[in-house]
Amino acid sequence: MPRIGQAGRLLRRHWLPIVAGVAVTVTAVSLVVTGNTFGLLSARQSGGGNSLTTGSVTLTDSAISHCPVTNVLPNGTAVTCTFTATYAGSVAAYVAVNVLIETQAGGGGTRLYNPADATGDLQVSITSSNPSVSYTVPTTATTCPGGVLSGSACYELDNELVSTGSVSSTAAGFTVSVSLPSSSGAGYQGGAAQVILITHAVQSAGNTLSCTAAPAVGSPCTPSGSFQWS
Repeated sequence: MPRIGQAGRLLRRHWLPIVAGVAVTVTAVSLVVTGNTFGLLSARQSGGGNSLTTGSVTLTDSAISHCPVTNVLPNGTAVTCTFTATYAGSVAAYVAVNVLIETQAGGGGTRLYNPADATGDLQVSITSSNPSVSYTVPTTATTCPGGVLSGSACYELDNELVSTGSVSSTAAGFTVSVSLPSSSGAGYQGGAAQVILITHAVQSAGNTLSCTAAPAVGSPCTPSGSFQWS
């Protein structure tokens, strides 16, 4: 489910639009992709000669999660969408998540997710357990991927770190929580949004984590130097 920087251009094609028309508040469409594998070759010197080795970097369970949001009542009550992404590759890896929010207006005329109205629009939080992390929610409009619903606005942040260290195995449980404040105006009536997460991993051996800003969990790591996400 990256587009900021090099990794974003490579993985952008994986964003999938979701049509929001369900009669429930939040629905999780889990296990869209199982067993995403990304591999990096690493050079190793041994016994005076060079050998080339490779390992598997594999994410299982819900590598992509879509959380459509519609028919939200303006009562401030939070509802959630959850999924688990399990890393079980044969080599240690860095794990990150990409966040895309697509949003549309309903009969009221105002898109449901509207960062310009920070206290009145759809309130979104994204967290994970194992490890416990709160992720940055995108607030700057970006170009929507192809195939989204007509009239959509999109907000995206990529490569948000699940951990600043490499992991050999982990099962991170993600929770998307949304609510609409009771003070929300009538303009939000009938609006909809889709919160889409893509977890991805990259081999750490020979690929030391380096970001344009100091790496921090829950924040984007735009690769710098020789580090690359794919």
